This record gives sequence, C-alpha cells and structure tokens, in this order.
Amino acid sequence: MNAGRAFVAGMIGGAAMSAMMWMGRTLMGMDVNLSMMLGTMFVQPPGAVAWIVGFMMHLIISGLIALLYAWGFEHVTHRAGWLVGVGFLLIHSIGTGLFMGMVPAMHPMIRSGQMPAPGFFMANKGAMYVVMLFVLHAVYGAIVGAMYTPIVHAQDGAVDGRPLHA
Repeated sequence: MNAGRAFVAGMIGGAAMSAMMWMGRTLMGMDVNLSMMLGTMFVQPPGAVAWIVGFMMHLIISGLIALLYAWGFEHVTHRAGWLVGVGFLLIHSIGTGLFMGMVPAMHPMIRSGQMPAPGFFMANKGAMYVVMLFVLHAVYGAIVGAMYTPIVHAQDGAVDGRPLHA
C-alpha cells in the first residue's frame, strides 16, 4: 500500500470538497461551512483562526480516510481508479452522515444553542444538503481513486491485473 500517495490524494480530495462547499455558499447560498464547524469545536469565537484550524483538521481527516480507501483498493477491489473510488462513496457517506448526527454531543457551540445542529446526514438543513453530502463524497472518492492508481502487486507481477512485462 502506498500510504503517502493515499494521504496526499485524500488531502487533495478534502480540499476539493472544501472548494465545492465554498462555491455552494457563494453561488447557491447554502450555509454549510465544515471548516468553521470543525474549527469552532476547539477555537472560539468563529473567525479566521477557527476556520484555518477546521480546514487543517478537514485535510488531515481526509488524508487519514484515504488510507482506508487505499486499503480497500489493495485488499477488497484489487484495483483503483476514479470509478472505483466513487464506488466507495456509499460507505464513506454513511459514516459521515452518522457522524454529523453525533456532532452536537461534541461541539460546545451546538450544545449551547449558538450554532444549529446539522442532524444525521445534514438533514436538519434540508434535502439539498443530504444530496450535497453524497455528491461531495463522490468527488472525493473519484479524486482519491484516480490519484492512487496503479496498484502494483509484486508477487504476481501485475499492475491492476495486467502483466508488468508483456
């Protein structure tokens, strides 16, 4: 398993997700700011420092999750690629959706009523946010899958099932 490649791919996927959330806020008025939500768990008041802390947290978490994707590519599907990465979105989205429902137990501003709870799968914000959660994770999976290829298995001398020497 190429952990370094996976981690970097995950960070790039996380950055792409953050960019898409920014576009959703800017172009569509969607009030989702994962970086601010993560950052204000540890830094208050909400502001630039909290956003930077949250953005860094999101990139690190994204890199760590990509290690799970890489394990799946290596040991479950025995291949990677953008489409295989998108295929992992269901498991990843379910985990994230469930986590979003548990955030109020960990977040001081949600517990105190200063910030609204997102709800499981962000459902408290509406159906569009649930859809967005899955779309964002599809983009993440596509990036991680595309950047992780090819998988080389030295024991069978193949890359993604194709012989190394023809």
